[in-house]
Amino acid sequence: MAKVIDVSYWQKDIDYGLVKQAGVRGVIVKITEGKEIEETWWGHVADAEKHGLKWGVYCYSHAGTPEEAAAEANEVLYLLGNRIPPMGVWFDFESPTCLESNDPTAVCSAFLNAINSKGIPCGIYASLSTLEDVIDVAALADYVPYWVAQYSKQCEFKDDYPNNVLAGWQYSDSQNIGGTNVDMNEWYLELD
Repeated sequence: MAKVIDVSYWQKDIDYGLVKQAGVRGVIVKITEGKEIEETWWGHVADAEKHGLKWGVYCYSHAGTPEEAAAEANEVLYLLGNRIPPMGVWFDFESPTCLESNDPTAVCSAFLNAINSKGIPCGIYASLSTLEDVIDVAALADYVPYWVAQYSKQCEFKDDYPNNVLAGWQYSDSQNIGGTNVDMNEWYLELD
């Protein structure tokens, strides 16, 4: 298990030296919101690499249809170019547009398939309640990894889905590193 943070524009001034000192081993960076580029993504990735931290990226989705999700995935692929994030690409499924879509599982599947088709690992970030009540986890492949938000004493994802991959658990959105508020995660997949 490793300590991982996720960052976006709101953490644009974070000190990666202090991040490393805090025992963090990985950083997941917001690369897009819908199809709009997150302007700070590349700086975060460069700083993470400079400090020897593993990194991944996430798309905060606004997709309501599989077609929109595929378009968001294509934007992520375009921005990554030939780079494959060591911690993969994550589909952040929490916006009202996503949650109210006619077929949320198909929306997730379209994004996953577009990223996986380029040989890049891809998973879903969502709250435990979204995974229980909105997305049909059983309809997706068993190899799909999940990064689960549950602000509790423990993550209960494996209680519901013992045969699925729990990659990480976001247990707090109010940790502090060097005066910067960050989301904190336990990461269960190997980072080496």
